[in-house]
Amino acid sequence: MDERPPRILALAGSLRKASFNRKILRYAIEGARAAGGKVEELGPEWLRLPLYDGDLEVSGRFPDDVETWRRKILECDGLLIASPEYNHGISGVLKNAIDWGSRPPNVFSGKVAASFGITPGAQGTARSQMNLRVCLAAINVWVVPKTVLVPHAREAFDDAGNLRNERQIQELIALGGALVAAVLSGVARG
Repeated sequence: MDERPPRILALAGSLRKASFNRKILRYAIEGARAAGGKVEELGPEWLRLPLYDGDLEVSGRFPDDVETWRRKILECDGLLIASPEYNHGISGVLKNAIDWGSRPPNVFSGKVAASFGITPGAQGTARSQMNLRVCLAAINVWVVPKTVLVPHAREAFDDAGNLRNERQIQELIALGGALVAAVLSGVARG
């Protein structure tokens, strides 16, 4: 049995430094750490990859920044993904990063993920979460069944940048813990 703590990557599918999703990511990170996960948060610079183009694959190699991204995914056990909703789907930068990682050999295969999100609208990223789950399932990622959908992002935070709704905070913390529990259970291995 592997005794090392589960390695978790945490990211928001947005390039904005003041991203609402980046703000709520910290609660899921807190839950994953409390459950024993070793969490590394990736900033928006990690999603600034070239647009996927098969012609950029040369002799079995990818552009350097894509190789670095793929290595990060390969070395983790699980992913916390705070996904915004852009036109009823996931952001282009998140989809692009998933596409690069799924190129053979698929570095996402066998990973576990937890997805959640916040949006200014009333649906709380429900459609982007469905879209993300479809993308991840297609590349052999097991997604924790529970999600957290936070609506009305512009009113959701207090002046200090904290979520106002304690129930949402606790749900995000629990989701981070659920990801670590899923990794430890070996659910993605079958």
